[in-house]
Amino acid sequence: MDEKPDRYRVEFASGTAASVAKRRSYRDLDRNDIEGDLPGWPTRPAFGVRGFFGKLGVHVLTATTGLLMLPLHILADALGSPASPAMRGELEDRENEVDDFPVMWAGVGGTARTLPWQLDPSRRSWRTVTEIELAEPDGPVRIVSYEDTARGSRFLSWGGGQKAPGTESVLWSVPREEITGAEIRRFSMDASDFTVFFRDGSWARLTSSPHGARRIVALLSRSALDAGSDLTVPQA
Repeated sequence: MDEKPDRYRVEFASGTAASVAKRRSYRDLDRNDIEGDLPGWPTRPAFGVRGFFGKLGVHVLTATTGLLMLPLHILADALGSPASPAMRGELEDRENEVDDFPVMWAGVGGTARTLPWQLDPSRRSWRTVTEIELAEPDGPVRIVSYEDTARGSRFLSWGGGQKAPGTESVLWSVPREEITGAEIRRFSMDASDFTVFFRDGSWARLTSSPHGARRIVALLSRSALDAGSDLTVPQA
């Protein structure tokens, strides 16, 4: 019996530095904004890096949230739960993680431009879940979506949900050989962000759970090695 393909929840990453927190941009090779050129994409407010007061507001909100959550983390620790505050790794690429936060980097016709808009959580319904499907050993890489019955709101999941019948669809598919590698981005919460590199030089920054990110990177990198691809790629 054939094994089911590996699947992991995935979406476009969002910034964690105060200047770009919860924001993301889409760029061509000259760092021009390309959102308006992506066919069929719902419009969103233009991306912008926060100024001094905007960054100050993010720091104040983060500090306040941390103080409010501290008793819960202490209680969880006392009860033996592994719950702990998410930690962010060291800055790797200031230009793309503080001064800007591109999650798509592609020239005209670049493979990354074909990724579906549903990967952007600010554009899709909050009930929609997107997953990456990795068929073994050399099948296509797909992005699928479905409606999750556990989602109570954009920020809250009831748990124990299932796929709403008839809502699953394949949004995107690319041959495995078009992907030349993937790597974890340390400057993300619990190393949950990763970059996927395509053969034409375009790339995309996505996020998953920490476990999902590690598995996706391992599977994509192994496939690229098996195909004899050169994984020495420019840093995103």
